[in-house]
Amino acid sequence: MKAPPTPHSRNDLAAQRRCGKEIIAGVEEDIEQLHQLNAWKRIGEFALFTFLYALGFMLVSIEGSAPFLTFAGVICMGVAFNLLPIFLHDGLHGLLARNVRLNYLISFLVGLPIAISTTAYYTTHVNHHYDLGRKLDFGTYEQHVKRPGLVWVAYLIQLLVGSFAYTVCMPILAMKVASRRARLAIVAECLIIAGAFYIVFRWLPIELILVYWVFPILVVNLCTNIRGLASHALGDVENIYLSSRTVKSSRLVSYLFLFENYHLEHHLFPSVPSYHLPGVHALIWCRLPEAIYAPSYLSFLFCMAKAAIKNDLSPLGVVRPLDEGGQ
Repeated sequence: MKAPPTPHSRNDLAAQRRCGKEIIAGVEEDIEQLHQLNAWKRIGEFALFTFLYALGFMLVSIEGSAPFLTFAGVICMGVAFNLLPIFLHDGLHGLLARNVRLNYLISFLVGLPIAISTTAYYTTHVNHHYDLGRKLDFGTYEQHVKRPGLVWVAYLIQLLVGSFAYTVCMPILAMKVASRRARLAIVAECLIIAGAFYIVFRWLPIELILVYWVFPILVVNLCTNIRGLASHALGDVENIYLSSRTVKSSRLVSYLFLFENYHLEHHLFPSVPSYHLPGVHALIWCRLPEAIYAPSYLSFLFCMAKAAIKNDLSPLGVVRPLDEGGQ
């Protein structure tokens, strides 16, 4: 799944948005090492997914289990499902497997339970990276809705139902800009997804579907929306260092989000696997002239709420690691 050819102007845009050479001066080899795929780390992450979902399944399935055990089981399954869109995201960058076809297959399979077309997501995500903050980017809003009040409405919608809305809109948006071959792939993938869901809903009791899929998906929606909002909301897309946010968070949350909280690092080095993003952060953070930062997701939401009250769309959480000696 290599990126499709892009117009010359978009290549120029991509070049303008990469970090300066001074950021990696002296650590080029270390950065290069962090681009390497590690199959065992990825297998460990899939093992985590299996363990969490199996644990949740077991808690929910205990005969006569107390409500709190059912609730805990749903949360466990939801946290497991939350790994799927992150796996898929790495797959879009070709980071699940060295073999292109295997990478695509794994990407498709992890996208299937959450009803996401891999090719549609890939098409829109390429535009998000190479056209960040421009017409073809639908991951940021100020270029599409000019009034501050409408931007805040878009943020609220993203927080509440963003992942559901994007799942529905993604194939439509992708079809507008995709190549003929990609459009055929999108249609084929959507048909396979629809067929799989038809079989599940046709043959399984609705009670099982609710407990083992629908309720966990609600957890995924919350996690994905908060993570996605923190990634770019209240940034400055004209400045690569202020366009994406690093959320330091706790070690547990970072691991359960597969280190996607290091989103600035991801946009600076999009070909680095998510499990190596903490290493990138350690190497470059204190070299950054500026960045947008939050110590936790709760802190980000609290500060965002205060900004909403003031109707303030200026970059939130600006720090200057180079001057401050890092975080």
